[in-house]
Amino acid sequence: MLTVRAALQLPILETARVVGGASGLERIIQRAHVVDMPGTDFGDWASGLLLLTAGYGMRHNRTLQAEFVPSLVRQGVAGVVFATGWYFDEVPDVIRQAADEQNLPVIAVPPQTSFIAVLERLYVDLLNDQFALDKRVDEVHGKLTRLVLEGRGLDALAGTLADILERSVLVEDASNTVLAAARRGPVDAMREDAEGAGRTPRQTITALIDRGVYAELRSGMRPLHLEPIPEIGMTMERVVAPIIVGREVYGYIWILSGNRPLTRLDERAIETAATVAALALLKERAVQETQQTLRGDFLAQLLRAGAEPGGLRDSALSELGHRLGYRFGERHQFLYLLGRAGEEGGWTYLAGRVDAWLKREGLTGLVTIRDTGLAVLLESDEDGVGTDVAAKLLEALNPPGQLLVIGVGRGVTDDGQLGHAYAEARDAAAIGLRLKASPHVEPFWGLGLLHWLDHLPESVVSANPFFEHVAALDRLDQRGHGELVATLEAYLDHGGALGQASDLLGVHRNTLLYRVDKIEQALSVDLKDALTRLNLHAAVKAFHLKRSLPGS
Repeated sequence: MLTVRAALQLPILETARVVGGASGLERIIQRAHVVDMPGTDFGDWASGLLLLTAGYGMRHNRTLQAEFVPSLVRQGVAGVVFATGWYFDEVPDVIRQAADEQNLPVIAVPPQTSFIAVLERLYVDLLNDQFALDKRVDEVHGKLTRLVLEGRGLDALAGTLADILERSVLVEDASNTVLAAARRGPVDAMREDAEGAGRTPRQTITALIDRGVYAELRSGMRPLHLEPIPEIGMTMERVVAPIIVGREVYGYIWILSGNRPLTRLDERAIETAATVAALALLKERAVQETQQTLRGDFLAQLLRAGAEPGGLRDSALSELGHRLGYRFGERHQFLYLLGRAGEEGGWTYLAGRVDAWLKREGLTGLVTIRDTGLAVLLESDEDGVGTDVAAKLLEALNPPGQLLVIGVGRGVTDDGQLGHAYAEARDAAAIGLRLKASPHVEPFWGLGLLHWLDHLPESVVSANPFFEHVAALDRLDQRGHGELVATLEAYLDHGGALGQASDLLGVHRNTLLYRVDKIEQALSVDLKDALTRLNLHAAVKAFHLKRSLPGS
């Protein structure tokens, strides 16, 4: 790689003097160009540009001279060769001072220096440098591609890339869970936290989202160089590339600078690595889809056989269960996952993550896509195991901004009762998703009356006068009379405790009292009456359940 320091060793620049920005001499030159009009926007090819100028366009303009260096630094220019003796006897002080402050090398050359000769000589080295770079990139591509052909995984890819570049490499999926990591040299706190937690911390993700990093990666679909962000522990520069399959982002590869600046090889190599990683993940997804088909068929047969006399004694079913690790006669319970986290084909991907997580935790479970969500048939000694596993799984899976609810059914020992156990977990997830729009675990045995309400025919529910009371409050809300339904629900959920209800709603206690009085007047009811409160509480839950159904 041709640095500014190396260029100064060329005979054509033997009379050159560094007059500013000497600390930036390790900047890498990728191209060179003669420009005598300051303020030029060089676009995409500004990065690594060595600018040659005599300063003609700013000879009488101090403002342009002051803006010269900052403008070049913002564009990523590598350095400036400034010919004196034409329009300036010396490089202006304002340029030299700015060059020192912003580490941009400014090199003075005498008037007899031929810019054409300098360009010709530089491009000989640049072409040789490009040839060497292309050769190294081809070597990287060959080594990484062989890994996929040999059936090696992402761990091998990260390790090989880290060895080649002598830098730390991390691969994560689209939800920022670490899939593979290889450390070569020092790392910063952000990288330490990601490796320790097994995923990029939420505060880091939020900071990068706010800066538009992920949006730019998704839209540009090419590597992105990131400067340090010390406030989130990112004290080292890094380059990140999206792993793209089709037009979908499957994950990201990160290369950390360590104790030396990133180079063009790093940026070119990460593109190759992202392509190879996409092939590996695509292959992995194909395997997962095959496994999902097999598991889905087994679960369908298992549930169907349980409903038929003697169906569970089928030898083919027993053999398939044995192959999949299912143990007949053991106590099982279902978990059922629903929510936006699995939309748009994401359940296959999520199934793989759940399966891998169960294995890491030493748990035995059958994971398969069924109906509109993801079913997990889990071996467990007691119902509390299911809720504990669901809570840990939710924490491990739930990415920022994606809703995921896990329903938990009661355990059964009789394989013939698995159909009921599955229905419990599925119903719990569906009810939980409609009643609480935030990630949570919903045990079936905690639903009680809510499960009954959900299964009542809509005609029966809508004919109930208390249901009509809630519908009347909703009509008032729509006409701008305040959040009366939400107020009633919060008031009843907290047993009439005004302090807790007002805190939940984010209103003053007096505002809550005013709304409660308004509800009593609008419905002609007395909320001090226990039976009235019971009926209205059931009705407001039924209202949410029925209103959130498709077509409601």
